[in-house]
Amino acid sequence: MAGNKKKKTKVRPLLARPGARYTCFGDGLCCTDIHGIGPLTKKETAEMRRIDRKSAGWDEDHEDYMLRTAADGGCVFLMPDQRCSVHADLGPEAKPEGCRRFPLGLVATPAGGRVTTEHRCPCRTMGDRPAIEPETVEPSVSDGGSRLIADRRIKRIPLRAKEHLKFSEWEPIEAQYLHRLQSREPLLRILDTEPFPALRGSSWEKQADEFIAARDGTQFGVAMAWVGDTMSALESGRSPRPPGRPWAAAFDRAEARSPKPRTSREVFGDWLADEVWSLKWAENYHFALARAELATRLAIGEDICGRLRKAGVRPDRAAAEAVMMLEVVGESEYWTDIKDRMRVS
Repeated sequence: MAGNKKKKTKVRPLLARPGARYTCFGDGLCCTDIHGIGPLTKKETAEMRRIDRKSAGWDEDHEDYMLRTAADGGCVFLMPDQRCSVHADLGPEAKPEGCRRFPLGLVATPAGGRVTTEHRCPCRTMGDRPAIEPETVEPSVSDGGSRLIADRRIKRIPLRAKEHLKFSEWEPIEAQYLHRLQSREPLLRILDTEPFPALRGSSWEKQADEFIAARDGTQFGVAMAWVGDTMSALESGRSPRPPGRPWAAAFDRAEARSPKPRTSREVFGDWLADEVWSLKWAENYHFALARAELATRLAIGEDICGRLRKAGVRPDRAAAEAVMMLEVVGESEYWTDIKDRMRVS
């Protein structure tokens, strides 16, 4: 079965989503406590320790080998000018694979390898960025040589709970979604589903309380509190009292290099298009549930964006900060629990 699966998916040709733009400006956010900085292989851990013996080790919280962080939550190799000292002194190939790769990814499909991007990075969401060219990102999604490494392999698409499509049947459906997401059409109308579906064995208020309780002194904890507070406010109608703004320094740098702002709708539409294109959802969920989950995060994000705009934040930055929170929280076990509980037919 494994051999047959490999025959059905491939990583070449490399395919970039039309309209996707990215280049690294060195805003530095990805080298902070956005997430655990890792995981590392044992070989990578040894290589980092040769540079700095205290730089990497086993992390009990993540149950894996990780890079250590400094007092400000940033990677020990992050320099004051936001550059990586490993990259600066030894070149990009000396960095661990996860550092070389982020925010890029690769999904193998019957049509080829899709280049994907994460949006928890202002280099991806703000500023005048060039279109993604497959040949320029190939070194980041390879093993350091010519072999491309796929994050996932998808050959059939779960459309609904008991309906699967061949990949060739999915592509025209997806193309319509991607086209509409880049138009001016309201985003919730495109997703065509209600946010906040019923939850098995729980409620949105209960989940909101758990998110707020997850504050742990990190910027991730602040993002969790923002999302929890917003969920509670949208469900109860009360006026929220949001916490501080996580990763504000990185967004300050992004705003300073971005004289021409985009609309908030462009930022959210671009994010949703990549969520669909990445096919992450197809590994464990069907598209009907994916749409409900995305509609829920979008509703939360648009509310966060609206509050930031009322506070004087310009539209693209407000949306980018909201998307940052949505992606970080969306990758957490807390949000996985919510998706598992969603009642969607």
